[in-house]
Amino acid sequence: YQVPWGQILAAAVIATLPVAALVLAFQRRIVQGLTAGAVKG
Repeated sequence: YQVPWGQILAAAVIATLPVAALVLAFQRRIVQGLTAGAVKG
């Protein structure tokens, strides 16, 4: 029995890329929201 590592890695990359892209795109807003919440709280 062989594990299709190539397909698993490809699926992992495909699943991770959109999340990473969103984080990079909204990084400033996320940081601003966290710091604003920390200051208010």
